Amino acid sequence: MQQPFNLAELLVNPLELTISNPAGIQLSIQQKPMEVLLFLVAQYPAMVTRQQLIDSVWAGNAYVGEKALTNAIWQLRNAFQQLTDIEIISTIRKKGYRLALAPSVSPAPSDPTSLLQMLAENSLSETDTKQEKQSVTTFLSGQIRWWIFAGLFLTSLAVMYRWQLPQSKEIVITTYTKGIGRAVFPAVSPNERYVAFSWRKFEAVSDLYVIDLYDTEAPPRQLTFGPDEKSRPLWGHDNRHLYYSSQTAVYGECLIMQLDVITLETSALASCNRHGTLYMDLSPDGRYLVFSGSLQEDGSSLYRLDLQNSEAEPEPLPCLQNCQYRIRDLVFSPDGRYMALTRRAHRLSEEIYIQDLETGKEFRLTHGEEDILGFTWHPDGERLVYSALKHGKRQGFITHIKKQETQLLAEDNFSWPSHVNTAGEVFYHNSRSVPQLAYLPLEQQVIGAIFPLTAAEARYEAPDYSEALQALVYVSNESGYMEIWRADPQMEKRTQLTRLFGMVKYPQWSNDGRFIAFVGRLPAEETDKLMLLELKTGRLTQLQTGVRWHGQISWWYDDSAVIFSHSGNLFSINIQTEQVQQLTTRGGVWAQMPDANSLYFSKGRNRGLWQLLPDGQEIQLLAGSVFSSRTAWTVADSKIYFLQKKPEQLLVSYYDTAQQETKDLILLPPDQLHLQSVMSFDTVNQRLLFELSMLPRADIHKMRHPQLQ
Repeated sequence: MQQPFNLAELLVNPLELTISNPAGIQLSIQQKPMEVLLFLVAQYPAMVTRQQLIDSVWAGNAYVGEKALTNAIWQLRNAFQQLTDIEIISTIRKKGYRLALAPSVSPAPSDPTSLLQMLAENSLSETDTKQEKQSVTTFLSGQIRWWIFAGLFLTSLAVMYRWQLPQSKEIVITTYTKGIGRAVFPAVSPNERYVAFSWRKFEAVSDLYVIDLYDTEAPPRQLTFGPDEKSRPLWGHDNRHLYYSSQTAVYGECLIMQLDVITLETSALASCNRHGTLYMDLSPDGRYLVFSGSLQEDGSSLYRLDLQNSEAEPEPLPCLQNCQYRIRDLVFSPDGRYMALTRRAHRLSEEIYIQDLETGKEFRLTHGEEDILGFTWHPDGERLVYSALKHGKRQGFITHIKKQETQLLAEDNFSWPSHVNTAGEVFYHNSRSVPQLAYLPLEQQVIGAIFPLTAAEARYEAPDYSEALQALVYVSNESGYMEIWRADPQMEKRTQLTRLFGMVKYPQWSNDGRFIAFVGRLPAEETDKLMLLELKTGRLTQLQTGVRWHGQISWWYDDSAVIFSHSGNLFSINIQTEQVQQLTTRGGVWAQMPDANSLYFSKGRNRGLWQLLPDGQEIQLLAGSVFSSRTAWTVADSKIYFLQKKPEQLLVSYYDTAQQETKDLILLPPDQLHLQSVMSFDTVNQRLLFELSMLPRADIHKMRHPQLQ
C-alpha cells in the first residue's frame, strides 16, 4: 500500500502522483520527481547528495541523471511554489539537498493502532519472526519520539513505492529483441507460432524479420532485403503469406506487397498512396485486404482489394457515418461481425468507433484521445486493447465495449498492441523515444554536430525562438500535462505559461514578442481552438476561425494576423476583426512570412518549397526532389534552412533567396530527427533549434497481464 503523507499543509499521494493543498488545488507530477521526493523523505533529516539521488533514482546513470535530477528538483519546487509559501526542499550549496521540514502522517481516526501495526509489519522482511513483529508493535505503542515513527513509515513507503512488489508478481514481460535500432509492429501468425515485425537497425532501412516462438533461442530470420522501407506486416490466414507496405526511402512512394515467408518471393499488389504507416486488416473470410488510403469526395477513405482476383484494383468502400473524420486504423472482430475503426480529426483528436458490418452503423467507443497507435480485439470479442498518447506518455488501455469502461494497463511506452491470446498475453512494441530540444551551431567554420539542450524524462517539443525577447517557447509535460513553457536560450529560467490540462501544439511567438499563438484542445472537448496568449497579462483569447481543427500556424509579417492550415490549404485570420481569408487553393501546410512581399510555404512531403506573391500567384522555388519537408524548415534573414530526406540519412541545407542557390550543411542519422518536426532559428547565438529524439529505440515485447485474462 502506498499511503499519502503530509509536508506542512500539503498532502502528497505517491500512488496517484499528486500534491494538493488545503484549498483543494491539486497538481500532478511525474514519477521520477516523486521518487526523488520519497528518497529525501526517507533520509530526513539527513542531507542527500546529488550522487546518492542519481544512484537511487537513475541507477547511477550520470549522463541522464545530472540534468534529469535538476529538472526533477525544479519540477518539485515549481509545484510546491504553486501550492504554498513554505520552503519544502533546501539546497545545501555544493553538497546536495534536504527536506526543510519534517514529514508527517495522520493515523486513521477509526482505529489509531491499525496503521502502526501495518507499518510495523510492512517494515519487516518475510523472514522476520513473529516474535520480532510483536516486539516492534509493542515498542511503537509506547511513548516514543515521533521522528522514529515517521522515519520507519516513510522508509517503508519509499521501498514499497519504488519496487511495487504486488505488481511485479502479477505482470510478466518477455522481451524478444535487444535494442539494436527500432523493432516495431509485431504481427502474430494465426497459429500463434511466429511473430513478424519491422526492424530498422541504426542508420539502415527497415526490413521484415520473423521470430519462431517455439525456438526463441534462434536469432530472428530476415525476410526482406533491398533499399526500400518495409513496414507493418500482416499475416494471411494460411500462416505462410505476409502483407506489408514498401516505401521508397526518399520519395515515400508506397506499394502494398505480398511475401511468401518460405520462398521469400515478393509481389506488388497495389499502390497505397501514403507517406507513413499503412493501416490494414484482412476481412474475416480472408478474401479481401482492407486498408485506409486517400480521401474521397464523399468522405470515404477505406479501400478493399480482392486477393482472389490478380487483376483487381482497390475499390473504395462507401462511408455512411462520421465521414467528417478520416479513417486511420482498422481491425475486424474475432467473430467477423464488427470492425473497430480509429477516426482522426487531426493530430489532437483521434477516437475509436465500432461499426456493425451488416448495417454499417457505428458508435463511438472512446472520448478525448489524442493519438492512437495500434489496437486489437481480445479473444472474447467484448474488449479492445489499444495504445494512446496521454499528456505526452504512450500508455496502454483496455476498454469494455458494452460497458464502455476503460482501464489503464500498468505499462509505459506501450505501443502497437497487435494480438491478445487466451492466456491473457498481449504482443506490442515498447517505444522509448522521448523528444528533447537540441541545436546545431552555424557560426563555426565547419558544421560538426547537434548538441542537446535538454536531457530528461519529460518531453520537450516544438521550439520557437523570439528575437524580440531572446527567449524560447516550447511544449513540455514537465508538470504532468502537455503545456506551453518559456525559457531563456540556455533552457534556464523556465516558466510554465498555460494550465489547460488538455492538449497543446505549435506555439509561435509574434514578431514583437507580445503574444504566443498556439493550437489547443481543452479536456472533454472534441474540437481544437486557435488561441492567443498575451504574455504580459496571461490572458487567453480564442480566435473564431470557423473550423473544427487547425494545422501548423505562424504569424503575418506585421503581427496583424495568424496563418493556419486546414484541409490542406492555408488561411489567415485577423486578430482584431477575426476576418478569415483563404491564401492557397492548391495546397499548403506550413507558411512563414518574414516581410510584406515574402510568404514562403510548403505543400507536404516531397512537394517542394513555394512562394506566394502579393497578387496570389504561386511560384515554386525548390522541387520536391530537393525540398521534401512539411514543417522541418525555417526562415532566417535571406536563408531558408530545411531538412531533406536522403537514403538512410537526413541532410540539413539552406536555400539562399537572394542568390537563388542551395547549399548543404551536414548529414545526420535519420533516427535523431524527422521531417514533421519543427525548426527555429536563434539569431543571437546563430544556431538552428530542433526536436531531437534522445532514445530512438523500440523492442518487441509480450506482456501477461491479469486484466487481460
